[in-house]
Amino acid sequence: MSIFKLKFIYFFFISYLILGLYIYNDYGVGIEEHFQRKNGFYWLKELFIFLNLENLTFLALQKYESIILLDPSLPNTEFFNFYGIIFDVPTAFIELIFKIEDSKLYFEIRHLINFLFFFVGSIFFYKLIKNRFKNDLIVNFGTIFYVFNPRIFGDSFYNNKDVLFLSILTISIYYLFKYFEKSSLKSLILFCLFASFATSTRIVGIYLPILLIIFLFLEYVSNKIILKNFIKKTVLVIFYFIFFLYLHFPYIWDLNIFNLISWFKVFFYNMGLNILFEGKYYHIKYLPYSYLPKWIFITTPLIILLLSTAGFFFIFKRFIIRILNIKLTTQNFNDLWRSKNEKKDLFILVSLTSFFFFAVLLNVAMLSGWRHFYFLHIFIIYFAVYTLNFIFFQFKRKKMNIFLFSFVNSIFIFFIFFQIIVFHPYQSLYFNIFINSSNTVDFPVDTPSLSRADGLKFIVNDAKDLNKIFVATSSWTPLFNGADLLTNNDKKKLIFVGQEYKKANYIYTNFNYDVDPKLNKKYNIPSNFRKIRHVIIKGIPIYSIYKKTN
Repeated sequence: MSIFKLKFIYFFFISYLILGLYIYNDYGVGIEEHFQRKNGFYWLKELFIFLNLENLTFLALQKYESIILLDPSLPNTEFFNFYGIIFDVPTAFIELIFKIEDSKLYFEIRHLINFLFFFVGSIFFYKLIKNRFKNDLIVNFGTIFYVFNPRIFGDSFYNNKDVLFLSILTISIYYLFKYFEKSSLKSLILFCLFASFATSTRIVGIYLPILLIIFLFLEYVSNKIILKNFIKKTVLVIFYFIFFLYLHFPYIWDLNIFNLISWFKVFFYNMGLNILFEGKYYHIKYLPYSYLPKWIFITTPLIILLLSTAGFFFIFKRFIIRILNIKLTTQNFNDLWRSKNEKKDLFILVSLTSFFFFAVLLNVAMLSGWRHFYFLHIFIIYFAVYTLNFIFFQFKRKKMNIFLFSFVNSIFIFFIFFQIIVFHPYQSLYFNIFINSSNTVDFPVDTPSLSRADGLKFIVNDAKDLNKIFVATSSWTPLFNGADLLTNNDKKKLIFVGQEYKKANYIYTNFNYDVDPKLNKKYNIPSNFRKIRHVIIKGIPIYSIYKKTN
């Protein structure tokens, strides 16, 4: 690696870190963050009970009960105890040990830690594709695409489930690829460790050891390894994975292997909501097959879509050729990959294809677009990098100007980064060129309810002469939780009245409904309120504030 290229990647990550440290406190509170905080203190008190630390148990219990008292509508943690503790328990511990009582501060700390997780994950993604593609120029472009996809970038500051899972999955696959290269015990142990973290964060992470075992089996049937080695490696994968999972995931401690269906069933629980999609409302369990592909299509930058689609078909075509060319009578052409790099590509292909068809064909309940499937981002960018690498070598083979290749990609990156600036701090709500002011009403926008804090700050500033401000919400999402990013003095002024508009001085809406407003007048704004603020980004409405006129 040349000094210039080495300096570039260091400059990139240092600049990215500085950027994150500068803007992490610009973001609102996500709709699930309060439950995640409650979940952290639930397991923290259980941990202290297990360790017989009475004083710390009492303090954690106090925090846990205060959260319940403040918001009894939060989901029951004892029922939803299958959420991972990798993020929630450490952040709860920090809040407890440092005696943080200011809600604004502790949520900003969570946002900072969330960003740092993704920052580390992005370094591992760089290492992963560097290990696969070698070409510094291509690897740099790929890393930038991974970091600056607008929706992923925005969620990386507050989404401590989906983006956290993406980051841990990325690290897991990095160590898996290291194991593919050299079957060392160290790589296997690190893979199993992070695969267990991925599984406790989102249960779909369990596919990692399962798919590895399938690949080991394929090596056995293609005579790459003998039966003894296959059994040995499989046993090690199962042992280390279960060991690490059991070590840190309390939910597995009550596992009944004779009742696995019930044990897994809770992971697929859904709230029974109605979801807006393409202008119609669908029950969350009966979404159209096009739901996931359409959401990816309209929220991913066009250049990434094109590159990724091409990369997918390149690798898929090669996979089909490998199947058609299998000759069971020979030792040389009876497998699905001819090199370690092809093996890595096949793993990515199988991963994306399996999850895609799992979500679409089994009608998995989804909420907030494709947020629950943001982990597909690593596969999408991998395919995009594959295409970039292919194009680069076509340029090189035909002796075309590499500067032109770099310039064109830099232009695309500039436009993506420009969208991040334009949408700030609402990158999580980004839509590409396929959605505009004419069709944005067909899709929900502020599903994580990030705009609540901004809206309430505006209301408090507009009503600075009032000691009590009555605020209603024309949305199904809880508004009062958004006040936790306000100062304590401002929070005390606010009184939330739900949909009792007659009591309100102000009404907030982020146009996020659980019923069709064309058929149900539940969220209609009364005529004696006038709009005093309407935040729109590139024709996409984020939120509005209405003020009573009489």
